[in-house]
Amino acid sequence: MCAEHNITLVHVSSDYVFDGTAELHDEEEAFAPLGVYGQSKAAGDIAVANAPRHYILRSSWVIGEGHNFVKTMMGLSGRVANGELEKVTVVDDQYGRLTFTKDMADAIFHLLDSGAAYSTYDLTGSGAVKSWADIARTVFDLTNGNGGKVKPISTAEYFANAKVPVSPRPTYSALDLAKIEATGLDVPDWEESLKAYVTKELKK
Repeated sequence: MCAEHNITLVHVSSDYVFDGTAELHDEEEAFAPLGVYGQSKAAGDIAVANAPRHYILRSSWVIGEGHNFVKTMMGLSGRVANGELEKVTVVDDQYGRLTFTKDMADAIFHLLDSGAAYSTYDLTGSGAVKSWADIARTVFDLTNGNGGKVKPISTAEYFANAKVPVSPRPTYSALDLAKIEATGLDVPDWEESLKAYVTKELKK
């Protein structure tokens, strides 16, 4: 249909298409999903790539307006601050960068408006690669100054008593931003975006 009507198809993909063994993933890396969810995302990428005019934007650790990790950590920080909880355990052996939905939307419009080559592009925030526990500490500090109450735990320990199957997540989710930066996009640092996000949420 897209080819018939000369429509550009934009698709948002995921780090779940990779097995997470490489510390940095670029757009040429072969698919190696760890679970069914990753397989479905890889299948979507393959289908979209058949459209003559397409942009696939691969992201990781997405934060938007709905329920998400940052909002959860803000809530837990509050519960620690008021004495409901003593500490919070967060996984510290998965590594990546946050992707804020506003930054993703800006990147999509940049590709469309700039006439960039139809292709797959990695897009997360720029900056340091950190663990979920690192991010949680930052959120706790920004929210209530209690980042020291975040205690690291391994993925295996965290899900040891899970009641339902857990979709396996790549250990390393950092994506190489060189290709999209070469189109002229100035990719925001995710830590700066995180500070702005938390500040906005605290004002609500």
